[in-house]
Amino acid sequence: MDRMSAQDRLMAWSRTPHAPDTRDLARILLHRCSGRQASYVHGLGLEAGALAALIDVHFPAAAAGWTPGTCFSDHVKRLGGVRCGCAGVTAAVSREEGNSAGNWLLREERDFRDLLMRHRLENDASALPLADVIARACLENDHLWRSLGLADRPHLAALLARHFPSLAEANTRKLRWKRFFYECLWAEGRPVSRSTVCDACLHQAECYDGTASFHQRGA
Repeated sequence: MDRMSAQDRLMAWSRTPHAPDTRDLARILLHRCSGRQASYVHGLGLEAGALAALIDVHFPAAAAGWTPGTCFSDHVKRLGGVRCGCAGVTAAVSREEGNSAGNWLLREERDFRDLLMRHRLENDASALPLADVIARACLENDHLWRSLGLADRPHLAALLARHFPSLAEANTRKLRWKRFFYECLWAEGRPVSRSTVCDACLHQAECYDGTASFHQRGA
């Protein structure tokens, strides 16, 4: 086996290896894997068909031997002789279907996805799967760029600017993205009394940094 990293291998299989979307999608797809907490497609936030279509567009050669719906990250790493050790889902609250916590998180996920889609770039085929993936990642107990597996926060800002430009441009105060999404939802009329995934996050102090948010002001 060669010594190429999983990301290098995936990039080599891409139709557009130098495109920013290719780089970011490679990191996102390799960050998630199957595990006891969630299946690959559940953790990623995409249905198997949508995931297969995304891979066919960006990494068609990498789909050889992969069964849609199974762990794509594990597939890529296995081809390179590497055991998959990427992240599972760590939601702020358990997301099991059918209980009140799970229903609450489904609502939060839907709100995030709808917000992104209202600001999507017209005729952007990648916006829909990206909105699904970003909305699912928003439920995790971490900074959004880390939940997605991106290299750093600026990469997330650039990704949002490419596909959801009006939303990215509105963040003039340079707030952390998950907090900013909530600020937008409150401004649109979301009840300020509702709990947020940020309330249970270990990194809340880093994002709010002692400043009063729209939510905290009750405005």
